[in-house]
Amino acid sequence: MVNFSSSPDHNTLLEILKQSDDATAIYTGQDLIIQFANDAMLRIWRKDSSVYGKKFGDALPEMEGQPFISILQDVWKTGKTYQARDTPADLEINGISTTSYFDFIFKPIKDQQGSVYAILHTAADVTERVHAWRLIREKEIRKQKLNEDLIAGNEELNNANTQLNTIHKQLVSAEHRIMQLINTSPIGLALLQGKDMIIEAANEEMLKIWGYRENMIIGKALLDVFPVLKGQAFFDQLSLVYSSGEIVSLEEMVFGFKDKKYLNINFHPLLKPDGMVDAVMATVQDVTEKVIAKKILEKNEIRLQESNEELGTLNEELKTANEELGVLNDQYSEVNKKLEEANRTTILLNEELEQKNIDLRFSNRGFKEINLQLTTSNQKLNVRNTELKASNDTITYLNKKLTDSEASFKNLIAQAPVATMLLKGEQFIVTMINKSMLDLIGKDANLIGKPLFEELPELRGQKAADMLMETYTRGIPHSDFINPIAINRNGNLETGFFNFTYTPYIENGKVTGVIDMAVEVTHQVLAIQERDQIIAEKSQLEETLRKSQQRLEGILETMAEGVGVIDAAGRMVYANPMAQQILGLSESCIKERTYDDPRWQNLRLDGSPLPSEEHPMSIMMRTQRPVYDHEIAVQPPDRDRMYISINAAPIFDTEGNLTGGIGTFMDVTTRRMITQGKEDFISIASHELKTPVTALKASLQLLQRSHHKLPEESRTKLVEQSIRSLDKLSHLITDLLDTSRIEQGHMKLNRQPFSLSELFDDCCKTLAQNTGQKIHFEGDTQLTVEADHQQIGQVMVNFITNALKYAPESEQILIRAQKLNDHEVKVSVSDQGPGIPQEKLTHLFERYYRTEYKGQKFTGLGLGLYISAQIIKHHGGHIGVESEVGKGSEFWFTLPLQELQ
Repeated sequence: MVNFSSSPDHNTLLEILKQSDDATAIYTGQDLIIQFANDAMLRIWRKDSSVYGKKFGDALPEMEGQPFISILQDVWKTGKTYQARDTPADLEINGISTTSYFDFIFKPIKDQQGSVYAILHTAADVTERVHAWRLIREKEIRKQKLNEDLIAGNEELNNANTQLNTIHKQLVSAEHRIMQLINTSPIGLALLQGKDMIIEAANEEMLKIWGYRENMIIGKALLDVFPVLKGQAFFDQLSLVYSSGEIVSLEEMVFGFKDKKYLNINFHPLLKPDGMVDAVMATVQDVTEKVIAKKILEKNEIRLQESNEELGTLNEELKTANEELGVLNDQYSEVNKKLEEANRTTILLNEELEQKNIDLRFSNRGFKEINLQLTTSNQKLNVRNTELKASNDTITYLNKKLTDSEASFKNLIAQAPVATMLLKGEQFIVTMINKSMLDLIGKDANLIGKPLFEELPELRGQKAADMLMETYTRGIPHSDFINPIAINRNGNLETGFFNFTYTPYIENGKVTGVIDMAVEVTHQVLAIQERDQIIAEKSQLEETLRKSQQRLEGILETMAEGVGVIDAAGRMVYANPMAQQILGLSESCIKERTYDDPRWQNLRLDGSPLPSEEHPMSIMMRTQRPVYDHEIAVQPPDRDRMYISINAAPIFDTEGNLTGGIGTFMDVTTRRMITQGKEDFISIASHELKTPVTALKASLQLLQRSHHKLPEESRTKLVEQSIRSLDKLSHLITDLLDTSRIEQGHMKLNRQPFSLSELFDDCCKTLAQNTGQKIHFEGDTQLTVEADHQQIGQVMVNFITNALKYAPESEQILIRAQKLNDHEVKVSVSDQGPGIPQEKLTHLFERYYRTEYKGQKFTGLGLGLYISAQIIKHHGGHIGVESEVGKGSEFWFTLPLQELQ
């Protein structure tokens, strides 16, 4: 079972570092020695692990002449972090110098004294992103060209609108003439309403053909007036008009009540705006009129075909744009594949690191066994030392008794539990010696009666021999412990370690010899030395591991990714600072939870609750396999929803049992919002542009098909509807062009002096006429400013239009103008509407942001307030909003004093 603590050990930190998606390297010293580089960094360099221990410049000679070495040296000297984006670097790939682009950070790692001892280098290859942005910029240029083409088309539409107004006047005049023509026409005309074919109208000629007066047939069903028609081909063809919506022509039909007539009869369906048949126009005419009507119909069909072809061209352009978007999506997919390959490499490194961790555990187990053996040896040595002390005390006592019984003394030496001998005279003649001493020095009983230093000449000059002589000459006892003595035993010169005591042997008050008692402790000393060496090596290893852990902890705390460690029960046992920052919780709060704690409010990407079994950590724990780039949403109770991408890997003990897991994650909310914003904008823009175009097309088609049949009021409404659609289309195109100019820095100001009252009159006259809400002015409206009248007016119109749109229940829209101080003037628009939640206020001036009212989203591209903010910014002023739910909103902007006259 892995033992978790509040801080991960060396191996865990190294595993986390190798698991990181970021390319990482560590350099030490002013010469920038490469101490570490993960596989992601080695792949960027196109090198292998042989670069470890080399200088950065020697390992990567292609860096000569590029700024990176000097930047690293400056980071080492100053201790300041260096960060850059989209930086080109020339690297040698297969012998060819290739330029790639990188985001990178050189971060100094400092010790507790603040001195730099290493540099952490993290990098990300963004070559594809740089190329993608180039493609996007090229696309923006194409988009601008398309917008310019749309402007030209808009101007053409305006010209067409002018012509349409002229045509409308002509149509009014023509309608009057047509009504007179119908009433005086020699052709029979009748209008049949609904499937029951109610006779709604009939001219004089048709009444003559039918043989009825007008008051006898108007408002009655055709079959009620002419029951003989039921079941005839004539009536069946008329019913077909309603079911198919097609024109039906009957040639030379025999019809007559008083006189038979041969008539050519046409049934024309009249359509509602939704395309359904509303009524049928029946005409009775001769062959000549039939031919004329046929030509008119063919001409109308040609015009319809041309309109369809234009619509097809627009569809082809939209299809081309979608294909370009598909290419970008393919590129993003390729990048994701490369990330998956990097994650697989990281897992292999983690497995190698786990094996090394297992080896280290076995080494620690060996250290424990050696320490146990040494402890046992020390205990035995202490016992022997105790015995030696007891013997020494015994000898001291017996020495006093020696004069009474030499025989007893000899017996005592022979039976002593430790090696003992008596040396007499200046020649140190071996007078008495027990078996233990003979065994200790490797001699036999023939040694008795011989000088000690003649039999053991190797003792001369050693500390033990000097102490022996001093005991004899001065009569002072000596003792020593763990004394190294070189002695020839059994023909081999060996160095052993001995504890010994030298006691003067006194006869008749005079020192005549020395009693030598010794205990060999060679095995214990060697064991102690081995233990000390092992302890020293272990201390050195622990110091090395401690320093490595400090460096890795420094790296972990500066990682751009959040890192969390869980135990087998799913409890969080560690979270690095970035994890705490992303989650908005302290480490103690995080440790109180499990990864699937309901308080996290984990969600799927579609916003639905994420079941515990679908959490990436659950998947990893269940399958015991790594999980890569699994994206989920998290809804904190007091913050906006965020999106995180999680990588997870299992942790096993030496027996292969799952003991927990490691997860790294990053906040990808910005990436998700950019992607979602792009998709939303494309959808919104397509819808917003399509709506006015569709309305305009429908109005023009209806005018084209039925202009001679529609009453004047209907034609006027269709023309006005067309103008409104054109105005809306023009407004959308203008917003897109303004946004493009702002992004490219092409916004120009045409500064002219004008009064605020003049600005209010120009902006609000039309708006006030088209609303039932009251627009009221307060403050000093006579202030004169020097600014771009059209652009400041655009800001005012946007503010007032938003107030009318989002606060329809507000009885009054209040506009204020006031001179704040000697430095600036403030203009504001207030309403008494529902107000705006605080969490939305910070986003109102962002591009493409759209809000809603009572759950209803309004039309628009979400560019109005963004463009307004940029206009005020270019004028050197400020823009803002104050709002409280239930108490209305106030949008304002200021202009600096230097803009005033």
